[in-house]
Amino acid sequence: MKLGRCPICHSHLHLDALIQDDAGSELLGVLAGLGRPLARPLVQYLALFRPAKSDLSNARALKLAQETLDLADRDSLIAALQDTIRSLHEKRQRGENKPLKNHNYLKQVMASVAPDARKPAAEADSRRPNVTEKKQGMEESPEEAQRKWEAHMRKLGVDTSKYKVNKG
Repeated sequence: MKLGRCPICHSHLHLDALIQDDAGSELLGVLAGLGRPLARPLVQYLALFRPAKSDLSNARALKLAQETLDLADRDSLIAALQDTIRSLHEKRQRGENKPLKNHNYLKQVMASVAPDARKPAAEADSRRPNVTEKKQGMEESPEEAQRKWEAHMRKLGVDTSKYKVNKG
């Protein structure tokens, strides 16, 4: 099933090809359960591990995602991921293009992120507890998003019972 085209390289995106790979399916399940405020910076962070001349394998991306999610609470992780991404993108614009090898840089950022830097994410979550944003401005609970995702995957013939969703 073609989803559309990649906005960067314009190649076709095939959901059925992604779910054929166990690690790809599991990674998709993990990301779907996180909600946009955490999933988006996590994906951008995972891209920082991609070697310059090759792709990051789904298995490695899944392992890195699980390790990252185990590092800190949700609000701290969102703030640290955003700071890490911003900082490393600035370095890459200056010509330092080495991919990350481990999570040490993120850990340093987490240690240096002041508690005040985490307040906006925490305050946003406290105003709308357990709610994720949709592009149309509508809101749905993580449970509703999970239910819809599982129903869609069943239509595609995927058994979702084997995927652990981190509610983190």
